This record gives sequence, C-alpha cells and structure tokens, in this order.
Amino acid sequence: MPEIALVLLPGLHGSDVQFRPLLKHLPPRIRPVAVNYPPDELLGYEELLPRVLAALPTDGPFVLLGESFSGPLAIMVAATQPKGLVGVILCAAFVRNPLWLRPGWLRYFAWPPFFRFGTKLAVASAPLRGLSPELTSLYAEARALFTPAVMAHRVRAVLRVDVRDALARCPVPILYLRGNRDRLVRRHNLAEIIALQYRVQSADIDAPHMVLQLQPAAAAASITGFVDNLEVLNERA
Repeated sequence: MPEIALVLLPGLHGSDVQFRPLLKHLPPRIRPVAVNYPPDELLGYEELLPRVLAALPTDGPFVLLGESFSGPLAIMVAATQPKGLVGVILCAAFVRNPLWLRPGWLRYFAWPPFFRFGTKLAVASAPLRGLSPELTSLYAEARALFTPAVMAHRVRAVLRVDVRDALARCPVPILYLRGNRDRLVRRHNLAEIIALQYRVQSADIDAPHMVLQLQPAAAAASITGFVDNLEVLNERA
C-alpha cells in the first residue's frame, strides 16, 4: 500500500496531545499530520475552517479524522472537496448539537467560571474514573493548554453547529468510530449521520467517549482497515 497522510483534528482541547496513544499503534505507511487550534483565541467552526484548509497536505492522498468537537469541522472541510482527500473518519462525533434534547437556553450555561471549576474537578477525578497515571497526566496536560473562556466558546459553538447539508455533500467514504459506552455523544448521533450518508461505515469500540485514548489499539486497527480498503489507494498500489 502507498503511504497516506492522516490529518488529525482534535477534540475540545484543541491540541495534538491526546493523540499520542493512537500514534503508537498506527503502521508506518500512515503518516500522522496533527492540527492544533490556537489555545487563547475565541474561534468557532467558521473561523477554524480556513486554518484547517491551510494545514492540509498537498503532496499526496490523505484521510481526515475529526474527533468529537472536530467532527463537524472535518465534514465542513470535506464539503469543499480539497484535492487529495480520499476518506473521512469521525470519532465520537456529531453533525449538530449532540444532546438528545436541544433547548436554546442551554448555551447560557457555557460560561468561563463553570469550566474553570469543571476542568479542575475533571483532572482531579481522572484516577477515580479508571484512567491510568499515564492517561491522567495526558488529560491534565491537554486541559492546561486552553483557557476556560476558550472552552466555553467552543462548547457554545457545539450547541449551535449544524452541518447536515455539508455532510450530504461529502464526496468520499466515511468511517464512524463509536464508543459503545459513550454517554456524551450517544447512538442517535450516528443514526442521524447514516440517514444523511448511506455509505457510512461504523465500528463499535468498547470505550466511553475517549475512544482514541482508552482503546488506541482497537481504534488504530479500525482506521488501518478503513484506509487499506479505500479503492482509490488500491488503484495506485
């Protein structure tokens, strides 16, 4: 198989820190290209889109992976049909507000003081939630990279986003990685995506929301299988 780039768009933390467990399990023929978001700028999906487009490889085929927060952004990028894009992977992602109930007033709870306290609590409770010392350290490092104001802004962007039209225009195969114990982005989000794109493949992985961090080997195996079965790459082999 020819070498292919895997462009990694991060979750709410906005950095490549939490991709480290996954990278250990990817084969050499899959070259990771991680995109980081500015940690101190209040940027939503529309503002991040040109930055991601500018970071895409121009020297060959690539697959785009959007984790959680970045799922809608990966779909927005795919809808522009960039040269070289051959596949999209959505991990624990959604096309609009992922909550089952979507009251408009919910956005008023996404304010910086809440995330200042919530971030400290989440890091402190990581060992109690079964995270290893390595993952607890990784989690704390990622959380330290952005401010509560940035976190609140990104959460408000999630509550407002709707990329259903963009998904319908996606021209390449899609793989959806779902944690079968995910209580944040539940199964109805995958059902909505499949209703808009019948070609979507899905893989259930025994994990909560942090699929790539808690089950990196299984996630890497699904990613590798998806990449190896892309027809456009097989034609080049």
